[in-house]
Amino acid sequence: MKATHKYKKTNNLTKNKMANFFQEKMANGGVLLGSARLQARGSIGGHRYVFVKMQRSGKDALVFPTVGGKLLNPFKGAAKIYAGDLIEYNPGIDADAGATVKILKTYEVAKAVTAAIDSDPATTVLIVRNGYRHIPFVGDVIMAAPSALDGKGTAVKVVSVEKTSDSGVDVWKLTLSATLGALSKGDVLVEGSEAGSSKAPMVTNPNCYAPCDYDFIYSPASSDDDFDGAEYMMTPCIANGDTYLYENRMSPLPTTIKALNKSKISGWFNF
Repeated sequence: MKATHKYKKTNNLTKNKMANFFQEKMANGGVLLGSARLQARGSIGGHRYVFVKMQRSGKDALVFPTVGGKLLNPFKGAAKIYAGDLIEYNPGIDADAGATVKILKTYEVAKAVTAAIDSDPATTVLIVRNGYRHIPFVGDVIMAAPSALDGKGTAVKVVSVEKTSDSGVDVWKLTLSATLGALSKGDVLVEGSEAGSSKAPMVTNPNCYAPCDYDFIYSPASSDDDFDGAEYMMTPCIANGDTYLYENRMSPLPTTIKALNKSKISGWFNF
């Protein structure tokens, strides 16, 4: 099933890209004795229900912490996450540093990778593109999902991203800074904390869900000192025994996450 969620906003003064649109809102000043309609357009993916609707009494499914947190790993361009995406929430109590959240970004390998694919080196990887997958960007750090939540592995940078198709199926073609080794179709890649060998994934303790789809349409700030980009804050819902999701409607899950599933009903996910 393929779907695309489109959004449209307007700006009568310019039709530049979203980055310029955001900068203009921040930087320009003036007087208009009238009204202006702001606009931009793009395509960032579809939406669908993922949570199992239960008939119950005195139970809690979507439960939120008292406060949300600052997103530490925003997408580098217009993108989205989906209801049921896993999130690591840290209230920041131990370090007294403020609450933070990190999205578990996952990518499904669309075609097996061996030492070489004909004339294509193993630094080229095809991942699924169907309107319900996270969007990759140049500069992202990715790795094969480790065999343990806190496991380590080789993480590499994405140096180019191309929208294309393979045998009539839409895919993202990624060129990587180095090989990730042999990959099988259906393997799950995740975001790495940094490029290099023996590196940890970005998310090592998924403990929350996204309660709904979130659209990220602004280019993010590169640091706390960057005032030309956006900072995102969000409040995820806490993983608990009362929350069940349809596993086949969730973003691709590494085997380490699937192993945490406590649901006794086939096709449902709970942890």
